[in-house]
Amino acid sequence: MISIETGFEHDTLAVRAQGVISPEDYTEVLVPALEAVLRDHASVRLWYQIDDKCRGMRLSSLWQDFLLGVFHLDDFRCVAIVTDRGLFRRMGELIALFLPCPVKVFALSEQHLAREWLMQ
Repeated sequence: MISIETGFEHDTLAVRAQGVISPEDYTEVLVPALEAVLRDHASVRLWYQIDDKCRGMRLSSLWQDFLLGVFHLDDFRCVAIVTDRGLFRRMGELIALFLPCPVKVFALSEQHLAREWLMQ
């Protein structure tokens, strides 16, 4: 499940993943929230927090993730991925190779550093 978090700057989309991420999380939550921020800003800072209770994503969610990247590739200013889950940390490092913006992976205990880096 993906939820949108509050308490961040107006040009930041803060996302939190828990449980199992479904395709509907993209189509009903993430994409509409991203497009809402893009109505007011040319680019978006993305905070993507993956909690320890996140059990992964459905295979069909990977397709939604790919489509999000294709259609919004140049819309991200920077991406902070915050997680302690090893698989998601490695996925974040892999994603960083393909996105044209800076991407950095942080541990959950480094949230303050992630926020500082995201706001630079």
